[in-house]
Amino acid sequence: MELLKAWPKSSLNLLVFAIMLSGAPGIIWIEPPDPVITPGGNLLVNCSTDCDQPQLIGLETQLDKTQKDNGTRWRVFLLRNITQDTRLLCFVNCPGKQQMLYSTNVTVIQPPEHVDLEPLPRWILVGQNFILRCQVWGGKPRQNLTMALLRGHQELSRQPVSEQAPEKTAEVTFTATASREDHGANFSCRAELDLGAQGLELYQKSSAPMELHTFVLGTPRLIVPKLLEVGKVETISCETDKLFPVENAQIHLSLEGRSLSPTVRWGQDTLRATAPVKGQREGQWELTCNVILGDQNREVRGNLTVYKASRDPVPIVMWVLLALGLVVLAGAFASLYLRRTLRRGSYQPQMLPLQDRVPTELPETRPTGPSPEATA
Repeated sequence: MELLKAWPKSSLNLLVFAIMLSGAPGIIWIEPPDPVITPGGNLLVNCSTDCDQPQLIGLETQLDKTQKDNGTRWRVFLLRNITQDTRLLCFVNCPGKQQMLYSTNVTVIQPPEHVDLEPLPRWILVGQNFILRCQVWGGKPRQNLTMALLRGHQELSRQPVSEQAPEKTAEVTFTATASREDHGANFSCRAELDLGAQGLELYQKSSAPMELHTFVLGTPRLIVPKLLEVGKVETISCETDKLFPVENAQIHLSLEGRSLSPTVRWGQDTLRATAPVKGQREGQWELTCNVILGDQNREVRGNLTVYKASRDPVPIVMWVLLALGLVVLAGAFASLYLRRTLRRGSYQPQMLPLQDRVPTELPETRPTGPSPEATA
C-alpha cells in the first residue's frame, strides 16, 4: 500500500540540522509532525533524538506497527491501516537522564460528505438583505475546511470552518443584498478541504443549486369615475409603474367580487388594465384591483356610485315651459283686470236737483175692445 507522508523531507532535514546545531541535549522529535492521512492508509514514523548513545528508542501506539529501519539516534516504524485519529508517543532512554517523551497526533481525513443550502424565500424584494445558510457534514481536519458561496459559477464569498468541532455539522452564513441581476440566478454552497500542504489533494462537495427570484412591486392606482348613471357605460382602469419582472405579473379587476375581463397592456416596469363598466342599478359598488407577482400581491379598492336620473330631460323642459306660459298668461289677465278696476274706480256720477227733474209723460192708453154704446 502507498506510504503517505505529510511533512516535506527537505523541511525535515533543515529541522534536524537546526536542532543538532543547537547543542541542546535530550531533544526528541517525530517525522512527520501531526500527520494527516486518508482512511485506511499507512504511515512511516521516524522517532529521532540528539542523545549520543541512546539505550532505547521506541514508539507507543495502539496501531499495528513494524520497525522498518534504524540508526544510532533514530528508528522508523510502519503503521498500517489507520482508520481513526490516534496519538503517537516516541520515547528515548538516554544514559544519565530521565526518559524523554515526544507526542504527535495522527488525523485521518474525512472529505465533506454532504453540503446543504437552506431553502431561500421564494421571492425577495430588490434592495433587501437576506441570509444564506450553508451546512456541511464531515470535512476534517476543520482547520483546512472552507465554505464558498456561489452564484452560478461565480464565487461571491468564502469563510473558514476551522472553529467548529469536526464531529458536528458545521454551519456558515452569508449576508447578501438582492438585486435585479439575481433574479433567476442559481445559488449554491461549496465546501473545500484543501490538503495540498500535506501532500494530498483538494476535496470538494457542493450543494444542490437553488434559484432565486427578486422583485419590485409598487402599490397600484385605481382610476374610477365618481358617478355613473344607470344605463350608462364608463371605462375604469388600474395601473402600476413600479414592477419587476413585469412579464411574470398578473392583474385582476373585479366589481363587487365579480371578475371583469380587462384589456391588459405591458410596458417597461409598467402594467395597465382597462375594462368597461355599465351602471345596472342604483347604489355604491366596490371595485377591486389586485396585482400578483409570484407569491406577492398588492391590492387597492375604490367605490363607484351609480345613480338614476329623477326625470327625463325633455319632459322636464316641456313642463318648465308650460309653467312659464301659465305664469305669463296669469300675469296678463291680472294686469287687464287691474286696469279695468282702476278705470271704474275713477268715474263718479253727478246727482241733479229735484226741481230740475221733469216727469216723463206716458202716452194715454185706450181700450181696444167695442164701446159700451156699441154693445149696448
